[in-house]
Amino acid sequence: MSALFVRDGDRFHPTPLTGGPWRPDAQHGGPPSALLGRAVESVRTDGEEVARVAVELIRPVPLVALRVTAERTAVSRRVAHVEARIGVADGGPNDGLVVATARGLLLAESDLPAPGWTPDETARVPAASAAVEAPSWASGPDVTSYHRDAVDHRPVSGGFGQPGPADQWIRLRGPLVEGEDTSPLCRVLAAADFGSGISAIFDFTTGVGLINADLTVAVHRPLVGEWVRLQSTTRVGPTGIGLCITILSDEHGVVGTAQQSLLGNRASGS
Repeated sequence: MSALFVRDGDRFHPTPLTGGPWRPDAQHGGPPSALLGRAVESVRTDGEEVARVAVELIRPVPLVALRVTAERTAVSRRVAHVEARIGVADGGPNDGLVVATARGLLLAESDLPAPGWTPDETARVPAASAAVEAPSWASGPDVTSYHRDAVDHRPVSGGFGQPGPADQWIRLRGPLVEGEDTSPLCRVLAAADFGSGISAIFDFTTGVGLINADLTVAVHRPLVGEWVRLQSTTRVGPTGIGLCITILSDEHGVVGTAQQSLLGNRASGS
């Protein structure tokens, strides 16, 4: 199965490909972020574009049926806000529990003249020979997981196992929702959550890490093609609060930026 979610009416069933690397009952942050982006897009009107999606990961997103909602509020004739939510929809004791939310910003398109300056930012996706396999981390090598089985990784510099900034191209191997074309925005959101992972500043063997509690993506144009380039840098302050900033691009140049607020985490005994 190549899709991340299978739709059944107003419910979305996550496939094993959404699994996260740290606990067997929770998803990676990328799939729910993309699903929230899909919800924000669903309430667009003609002549509008999504300029920003700010995702709040309230609690681990479980590997159970989910319900996604979106409510639009007009701010003016050219600006609207969207509140999107993911809730548990498995009929169990946690049915209805909200696990992730997003606030979207919709802006009206404008007919502007050609800009007086445009940067030359073109680049090429590295050849297939540059592809790397993501580490298994806590999930183990035999467990299906999003970061290893649902996406392709082609680094330019840095990346998994190398503390410091990273430059990496990432592509979804299959659709977000079975039977649907994945939008450019959802492709960006599905990849952007990797920023703090590929630019980690602590070696994995130390048991010290930074966990992202949110993801804010702002874009000024749609992604072209399937590949998303992440140029990511993570920093941490003296109180253990981190910040990852990522420049998001395709082969034609920058499409936007991503920001992740990070919580310091020290494994027991480290």
